[in-house]
Amino acid sequence: MRNQNLSELIASAQQGDTGATGQLYEMNYTSIYRYLYYRTGQVQVAEDLTAEVFLKMVQALPAYRQTNCSFRTWLFQIARNLAIDYYRRTSTHGTVPLYDEDTVGQEGVDETVDVHITRQTLQDSLSRLGDIQRDVIVLRFVEGLSLQEVAEVLHRSEDAIKGLQRRGLLLMRQTLLQMEDGNDLFG
Repeated sequence: MRNQNLSELIASAQQGDTGATGQLYEMNYTSIYRYLYYRTGQVQVAEDLTAEVFLKMVQALPAYRQTNCSFRTWLFQIARNLAIDYYRRTSTHGTVPLYDEDTVGQEGVDETVDVHITRQTLQDSLSRLGDIQRDVIVLRFVEGLSLQEVAEVLHRSEDAIKGLQRRGLLLMRQTLLQMEDGNDLFG
């Protein structure tokens, strides 16, 4: 969707057009849910937090100004803040598998095992990153946000995001190399 159309859609939603609000929801639901599922590792919690993100969107939409940050970035800021609040309330951090259980059995046994080991290894390397580095990697490479958008979501400079990304990728590379050498493959 072109920016002009998105701007018009946001303006309509700000004026109370429920159809426009629904379109904004539909356009962003999957990304916000995936991010929150990644952060919490729990389907129900991710669903609840995603609903809360869009409730906050509706409540705050009249005050949203496109000059501050992009709409998508604004939604990720809301989602990240809700995830942080969730962790403060529960004091637990979940992990989420990077694979879909439904895909098991669709491939040959050898391929399924290889894919599972590869994804488990990637998940293990991601789990060794700090929360902010993990957010940078997921927002950049899973959600496809630009450096500027990630900087806005995390309230950091683009240079800080570049540094976090670089260090995160280096740590992941080091972890993956150690795992590949067999030092840490299965625990």
